[in-house]
Amino acid sequence: MTGIVEAGTVISLISGVISIIEATITVYDAAKDAKGQPEAFRQVAARLPLVNEILQSAKERTQTLEESARDALKPILKSCKAKAKDLEKLFQEVIQKDDDKWYDRYKKAVGTLGKGDKVECLMEGILKDIQVLACERLMGTATDTQIKELEDAIKEMNGMPPSLLDEGRGVIQTHSGSGDNIGHTGPGTMNIHKGPGDLYHNVISGGATFGSKK
Repeated sequence: MTGIVEAGTVISLISGVISIIEATITVYDAAKDAKGQPEAFRQVAARLPLVNEILQSAKERTQTLEESARDALKPILKSCKAKAKDLEKLFQEVIQKDDDKWYDRYKKAVGTLGKGDKVECLMEGILKDIQVLACERLMGTATDTQIKELEDAIKEMNGMPPSLLDEGRGVIQTHSGSGDNIGHTGPGTMNIHKGPGDLYHNVISGGATFGSKK
């Protein structure tokens, strides 16, 4: 009886992730042709069917596993489900038909997650979870072609430009021609010294004495 319950729990987890992914696809499909939709969301949405295909296969294979093997699936499935929920939330909050104010909604939605997760980061995490599931926990769940697609998708997500700028943590500078191009971000002091002469900067407590040789 325990084995049947355990199998049901794992299958329920897989089914839950599948349902979340399907809901996310539905949200995107309803507005994908609208003008001004964010490119990062398009690329993420394009990889969602691959995730569901592998999960459907995993769901079938799980029913034949021993109890210990099923237990080993729970952590990775719970991790995947949590990321999928956050991803669905971002899609629901951001993707809207005939509305180009997606960036403001996206920035606000990411802030509510508390971890600062962007869509490409969440999707990369989901893909890696599926990769572990297919290549380590449930070998044979994915075809060779699907495994290659997983690898390519992970590289794609990792190499994408950030879909949301980290305010206060970076600087974009454009400089052409002669002269200096100096950028400084974050707290602290920046001292710039050009030309001859001495520059003294004291940031210690107490006195500081500087002398020159005679």
